[in-house]
Formats: sequence, structure tokens, C-alpha cells
Amino acid sequence: MQRTHDDDLQGARVLIADDDPAFRQMLARRVLKMGLSVVEVENGDQAVEALQNASFDLLLVDLSMPGKNGLEVIQLATQLDPLLPAVVITGTGSYQTALEALRSRAFDYLTKPFESLTAFEITVSRALKHGFMEREDARSFARAQQQATTDPLTGISNRHRLYECLNTEVARARRYRRPLSVFLMDLDGLKTINDSCGHPAGDEALQHVAHSLRLELRKTDIPGRYGGDEFLVVLPETDAVNAAAVAKRILARVRELRVGEKSVSVSIGVAQLGGRCRAPNELILAADHALYCSKRSGGGQISVDEARKEGADVLTG
Repeated sequence: MQRTHDDDLQGARVLIADDDPAFRQMLARRVLKMGLSVVEVENGDQAVEALQNASFDLLLVDLSMPGKNGLEVIQLATQLDPLLPAVVITGTGSYQTALEALRSRAFDYLTKPFESLTAFEITVSRALKHGFMEREDARSFARAQQQATTDPLTGISNRHRLYECLNTEVARARRYRRPLSVFLMDLDGLKTINDSCGHPAGDEALQHVAHSLRLELRKTDIPGRYGGDEFLVVLPETDAVNAAAVAKRILARVRELRVGEKSVSVSIGVAQLGGRCRAPNELILAADHALYCSKRSGGGQISVDEARKEGADVLTG
């Protein structure tokens, strides 16, 4: 949840690292009065340990401490959490010190003694708000990326993402001479389900099939909605024989599905990279031709591209 107002800062976790007990405790009291949560450490090594064991919303760190200094702590903190804002506290108010602090990706720096505790509180609030906004921006960007590559109905990859993945896997398979297969899968009788049970039932059938794919496939396999009632699955490190075995498991699982009183059935066409299938579009065309053979034979079947039916040797170039 985005935090952009003062009320939203309540409960934020602040790590204070300073080797001066009296000064550190004074900072902690002020931070607590702001409604924030505080963890105190007295040196750089303890700060790094705390950062490794817990998450924080702000780091207040003294520049000069036993063990790792403040800049080293910030560097390690950034590796653990690139979006963690840090404020450097130093007794040296030189231009060089400020430059070093900002170069270390610190949000701001303060010099001892403070001009006022109000200025300290303002700096803490600004740093926290900056951190929260950066995290929300990162979440928004991740959501936008996911929406751009995910089919909204089924939650698996969309056609654009499938093409990207297939291009990558074809290039990898050709370079390292590894097997690669795909299969196209088409729902049999989706129009009948839509006409007799309504389009929500048809959507439910598509979602059930996508879920079946996720259950049966490996993490390295790439399922996606190719369009309409068709799904494409990319199977790295898999020849046509093993791809057909995977397709058989999916076919059996889908046959157990019910949407209302209707059963669900799919037809599948399998193709392997190699021979006349040397490019992504050729591989998909071969799988599409095999799928057509399954549909022409009555549906609910698996067909393997004729050129690859006996299995294929590892691609040789």
C-alpha cells in the first residue's frame, strides 16, 4: 500500500547505527515520538547483521563507527535492498563528506550537532516518503510489466510473451544443439459450451485448462494463451517423444474437468525443432498442422508432426 502522508509513516521501521550511546538514544526517542519503530545498533558490523536479518524502511547511519563505516554499511544495504533510503550522520560538515555521502546513494546527510530536532524530523519524514514512493513506483512498474505479458483471463503468458520466449528458446537450442519442442492445444467444442452454458462457462473452461497446464508442466516450460481457445506450450530440453508424453498427461487431466454438465476436451499437436522446422514460425506451423490432424480425426487426441514422429536427433546447426 502506498504511503505518502504523515499518518502513513506510522509504524515504519528505522535502523539507527551510531557508536555514541547518548546521541543514538536521543535519536531513538525522537523517532519513537514520531510513531515509528526503532532498532538501535552501536557499530557498522551490527548494522549489517540487522539489515541481513530484518527489513527496514529507513537507515540512519553514523559516518564514523567501529567496524564498517557508514558508507560501507550503505553500500551493503543497497545490495540487500536497493530501495532502502539512508541518511548519513556525521560530525564533519565538509563539502567532501557530503559528496561522499550522496555518491554512496544516501538520500541526505546531517551534521552533528543538529541545527534543530525539527530539522531532523523533517529529514526523516522526507526520506521515508521518498522510500515509500519509490517502492510503490516499483510495484506499479512490475504490475504494468505483468499486465503487458500476461493473459488477463487465464493468468498465463499472452501471445506476445510466448513469441519472445519461443525466439529465445529456439536461439538457445540451436546454439547449444539441444532439443526443443512445442505443442499447440485447442479446446474441442468451446462454442457448444458458450452456446449452451453461456460465455462465463466458456471462460471457466479456459481457466481450468490453463490451471491443468500449470499443474503438469515443469517450471522451465512456458505455457501461454495463443489466442481464442488455443494454447501454446514451449518445452525446452524436450524432444517430440517426451513432449507427446507430457501432452498425454495434460489430455488425461483435462478429461476430468467439468463445466456445469459439460465435459472438457482438447486436441493437441506436437512438433520438435529441427529438420524443416528451424525457425519459430516453422515450428508453430508444424505444430498447427499436427493439431489439425488431431481435430480432423475427431478431437480429444494428440498428433505429432509427421516429420518428427520417430523422434529427432539433437539439432546439428
